[in-house]
Amino acid sequence: MKSRRRSLLTLAMAGVAAAAVVTASPTTAGPAPEVAAAPAGPTYVYKVRAPLGAAAQDLLGRGFDVLEDRDGEHLFVLGDATTGAGLRKAGFSAVIDEVLPAPEWQPPAARAQVDAANIDETYYGGYRTINAHWSHLDLVAQQHPDLATVVDYGDSWRKTQGAGGYDLRAVCITKKNAGDCALDPNSPKPRFFVMGQLHARELTTGDVAWRWIDHLVQGYGANAEVTALLDSTEVWVVPIANPDGVNIVQQGGNSPRYQRKNANTTNGSNCSGTSSSQIGIDLNRNTDSHWGESGTSSNPCDQTYKGPSANSEVETRALQGLWRSLYRDRRGTGTGDAAPADTTGVVISMHSYSNLVLFPWGWSATQKTGNDTALRGMARDMASLAGGWQYGQPGEVLYNAAGATDDWVYDDLGVASFVWEIGPSSGTCSGFLPAYSCQSSTFWPKTLPMLMYAAKKAVSPYGGGGNPPTGCARQTNDADVAIPDNGAAVTSTIGISACEGSASATTQVEVHVKHSYRGDVVIDLLAPDGSAYRLKSSNNDSGDNIDTTYTVNVSAEARNGAWRLRVQDVYSADTGYLDSWSLTL
Repeated sequence: MKSRRRSLLTLAMAGVAAAAVVTASPTTAGPAPEVAAAPAGPTYVYKVRAPLGAAAQDLLGRGFDVLEDRDGEHLFVLGDATTGAGLRKAGFSAVIDEVLPAPEWQPPAARAQVDAANIDETYYGGYRTINAHWSHLDLVAQQHPDLATVVDYGDSWRKTQGAGGYDLRAVCITKKNAGDCALDPNSPKPRFFVMGQLHARELTTGDVAWRWIDHLVQGYGANAEVTALLDSTEVWVVPIANPDGVNIVQQGGNSPRYQRKNANTTNGSNCSGTSSSQIGIDLNRNTDSHWGESGTSSNPCDQTYKGPSANSEVETRALQGLWRSLYRDRRGTGTGDAAPADTTGVVISMHSYSNLVLFPWGWSATQKTGNDTALRGMARDMASLAGGWQYGQPGEVLYNAAGATDDWVYDDLGVASFVWEIGPSSGTCSGFLPAYSCQSSTFWPKTLPMLMYAAKKAVSPYGGGGNPPTGCARQTNDADVAIPDNGAAVTSTIGISACEGSASATTQVEVHVKHSYRGDVVIDLLAPDGSAYRLKSSNNDSGDNIDTTYTVNVSAEARNGAWRLRVQDVYSADTGYLDSWSLTL
């Protein structure tokens, strides 16, 4: 019987055209060697009974490719036709959930060196290659020198071997003053850090990072919320934390490869290249925060291979060096030691999928951090902004996993640290490789309010000291929305975050509608919980356009969340569009 999940490779096989794919950035020593890939064949998804606790950890520890997805007492394992027998031999109850047909393999285009300025280079229907990402960072810094600084914080494993590879790159975005964006933990501004594609096959996360960078640099001076944020905070973005791994993924062109780990072949050079047997080390199991404990594997070909030793990977050490240069160490060494209330900074590691917000400790569900109340509260808020995601420590909602970067950030520095698992467990936009259209339609609208909330919390995540932005200033959505003539209602959304408490009894809703017969138009304000407040009913007013500020009592509603303006034309013969609207809570 099929579960609620959506097929992974069904999405990967969507009819989209692959563009040119390259193997190395223009700054590297040369093209990276080809990585062996197994001949295309059916891929199986097995539904495995593994309740939270010992059974789930046993499954993880045996090295199966366990997906970041849970359905009650069951987890899901990706593999080939032989994996089911292996699961049953290990004592698990496993049934085939789906048999995914072999993808139509389309080799990547010629690997000739490309112009470094080729910011439009894509694969799999629109996802940007590493060259495009690095070109994007350069262009942002060139066009916004008062806001953006690009930082080279290390080299990928392949680059250290003289076998191609990439620089490891970050961008700092803030309204620059003296001392800003320096690699100095004593920064005058709080710092918000977000990274994507630590796990290479999780394509959504790199695209969210790209959009976040553009939202900030394009919004400064035009968007009051963004302007206030960048005046007060440094925002750091690593769009691709595992470029060697992403290079392997993008080599698949129209059928991206399922590489999760980095490209280190020192251990496990003979891995077959199937979804369950790959080269590399899992960078999210490699840190020295409880390295080698629950949720890790010692088999070099497994997807959760922890590496030969803690912090063995150059990508791991480079990230740790960057974090130590950005944040002061504010926490003791005990499991329950708390970082002080006036600690600043927030770090987000974006992953996919399952619609989860996770926080330390990941190595144990029974041990709590000294800042558990504050971390849990932030996770709850972010999950709410996303529309009702689950939240908790990994072992509370998924499974325990040791050696992860979010645990390390909190463990070593005391900085508030979270993982977002972006993407639903079922539906059109689920899986590691969702169609590119899902980025605009689904993921970006959900993650933007979360990003703004988390960035504003960087000044005081644990609630002590600082003067965090209230987030309650007037917000505007000026994107045009066509209103169908005598048709279905349309909506426009404003996300409110970091604006605690209840909304006002005199909330102001400023509306601008271009329409040739405004009496046809009905307007409602929809609160985050779905409650509707009528602002305007239909009438016989034959005048043009609506340029009105409505006062409405929404004091029964919480301020934070996604507020929507709903507009409908209820009669025929006249047309128009929503030009903009503003909300003051």
